[in-house]
Amino acid sequence: MSLDLATILPNITHSLEGTGFLFGAGTSVEAGYQMMSGLTRKVVGALTPAERTVFDEVLKAVGATYDDKAATPNIEEIADLVIAHAINAKDARCTALETKFRELVVQEVLSVKTPNIDNHVQFFRALSKRTFGRPCTVWIFTTNYDLLFEVAAAKAGVLVENGFSGCTERFFNPGQFKATSGEVAGNRFTPNNQLTVKLVKLHGSISWTSDGGQIFERHPDAITGAANRIMVLPRRKKVMETLAQPHETLFAYMSRVLGGECKYLLCCGFSFGDEHINQHLVLPALQTGRIRLFTLNEFEPSGVADFKKLPSFGGGYSNEVFMGGKAATPGTDLWKFSEFVKLF
Repeated sequence: MSLDLATILPNITHSLEGTGFLFGAGTSVEAGYQMMSGLTRKVVGALTPAERTVFDEVLKAVGATYDDKAATPNIEEIADLVIAHAINAKDARCTALETKFRELVVQEVLSVKTPNIDNHVQFFRALSKRTFGRPCTVWIFTTNYDLLFEVAAAKAGVLVENGFSGCTERFFNPGQFKATSGEVAGNRFTPNNQLTVKLVKLHGSISWTSDGGQIFERHPDAITGAANRIMVLPRRKKVMETLAQPHETLFAYMSRVLGGECKYLLCCGFSFGDEHINQHLVLPALQTGRIRLFTLNEFEPSGVADFKKLPSFGGGYSNEVFMGGKAATPGTDLWKFSEFVKLF
């Protein structure tokens, strides 16, 4: 089945308004970052012999073993098991292992020194052209830690609001999500004729830190090794962690926006492995008919099983396209971010 932009986003024929994007690790692969399987192998492979012993004990306790070739259990599942074991067994070694996992994930993200941002820049430039010189707001929700969207938007000259205010030392100020840039003449306010992107990084960022109870955004090179980075460790069940700030605010903001200002949600590279996003954010908006969701993945994610029962859900995969409750062939390669951006 052939897919075009108007099929995926019916609102696109007249405006980008009301459009949101949910992006996952798949949108960063062609830039040089690891997918979940690669990240899992890197993290497990970097454990010391003593840490590996603890890791194996945790898996043995639930009757599991690690398969490096298949990268299973993956880092999300491993983190769940380690944290659960730390709580249930009151094993301090597991708490230390959780900390080590976080450090290794940070190191892996930082190891990509010169990511290829061409696709991301093309995406923002194409979106900007589709505003046709009128004020327009779109949302990008992402679980990615990297800075591809921030850097690419700057290169493309697109305004991004990510919940921080300031200059070289930026502080968390979620009121910025409500900000609109423009000009004031007397009592009259005129919005700027440009695209504004509201960037909501649900799991934090490589550039966010906590210091003295405040949350700051800094260039990654300016962050010391001892700094407390604000990043949710990849997990299947992240609900408790995401209730801490700033994740609580970001979670609540996405919940409010979906079905309100954002009625069309297009996903790319997002595996729907995050139960808190699936069950508490996306599914309620779908069930009440407040959003239309279309997702693009190489293969159908197991996390969309509940979505498929609803008429406002569609998906495009390498082997088939699912729309209106029916599957059709052939599939699509739009799950590749380089092909995805060509849509616009």
